[in-house]
Amino acid sequence: MHTRDVQATTVASSYDVSARNRVRVLESLIKEGPSSRVAIARATGMNPATVNRLTAALMRRGLVDQAGNDETTGGRPSMLVKFQPRARTILAIDLWENAIEIALLDLTGRIINRSSLDWQHTSARQKLELVKEVIAEWDACEEHTLVAVGVSVPGPVSSQGQVLLAPALEWYDLDVLQELQYATDVPITLENDVNLIAYAEYRHLLSPDHKTLVAMAVFQGVGAGIVEDGRLWRGNQGAAGQFGRMLRDPSGLHHKRYGFGHLETELGSGGILQRAIDARVVSPEVESADVVFAAAQDGDLEALEMVESVADEYAFHLVNVCAMIAPDIVVFGGLFERWSGLLIPMIRQRLEGNVINMPELRTAELGDEGKLIGAGMYAFENAGGLTALVAN
Repeated sequence: MHTRDVQATTVASSYDVSARNRVRVLESLIKEGPSSRVAIARATGMNPATVNRLTAALMRRGLVDQAGNDETTGGRPSMLVKFQPRARTILAIDLWENAIEIALLDLTGRIINRSSLDWQHTSARQKLELVKEVIAEWDACEEHTLVAVGVSVPGPVSSQGQVLLAPALEWYDLDVLQELQYATDVPITLENDVNLIAYAEYRHLLSPDHKTLVAMAVFQGVGAGIVEDGRLWRGNQGAAGQFGRMLRDPSGLHHKRYGFGHLETELGSGGILQRAIDARVVSPEVESADVVFAAAQDGDLEALEMVESVADEYAFHLVNVCAMIAPDIVVFGGLFERWSGLLIPMIRQRLEGNVINMPELRTAELGDEGKLIGAGMYAFENAGGLTALVAN
């Protein structure tokens, strides 16, 4: 190797080490909060002089700022520094059948502001154009510096950003990511909504005790997201976790379904409501399956019997999921999140004795913000995360 090549390699290696150390400082501040440089040095194992140099560089980037003095030491007060999570922002967009949800996130995943746009009675193409307009509008906003855009869609997404199947949006084999990239130069990530719920919930756990998480969400469709050791399990072309496409029984083999799957047609929120109407548990004027669960919770015997039958069918399929994946935690979202107090005990009772290891069953702690937080943070990580911020 020539001397010049050796020198270039040495400079690049030194730069990489410096970037990694800057990330370590940021991670320490995110975890511990405002800290002195001495405390950062102690937490990271670096010497104080190195920490001084690194924090100065991070201040120039606006990622770190002063946070007053530490008066608790008893001696000469030490200046504290803190992470500035709003130095850059992330745009998160959640697409569903009737509306588009929009949120601006800081670098730790906290929602700064949130809004929604109704897009009922719009065509599939109009929906795509509206998403592009939203991204372009936020990209042009001078009040915030976007570093990533995350978009949540109700269907599987290929590794190339093609939405394979999203009946709620009438998107089929549509190159959505390619279209959206025309709206901004910021990195964009497109991912299935329940995958993002799973990703957000796994991050929220912050526990080494959980290895495999399955998030199951019941909307008009029914989906599942799988996280193994902190990584999304996407399967072939991103189509893993399509819980709603499971067959309820062999009769499903005789129906070729290119929209909603067999299980979600019967057991999505719309399917449950229709079953209740057909059984005259509720009147035809009722517009939400929540009414069925509310009646069951209030002691209506017919409604309770129907909810028990829904628990039977979901538990049946979850036993099979547990046999294949063996999750140690199952998180319920959507309709089941709202009625988890009623449903989770029923499902747990049915799983007992039918699974090798009983997973922990719990409601989605992030609620309806899970898709937005997941979309934003997954996009940020795919754009390089903190490493990309300190390297540029």
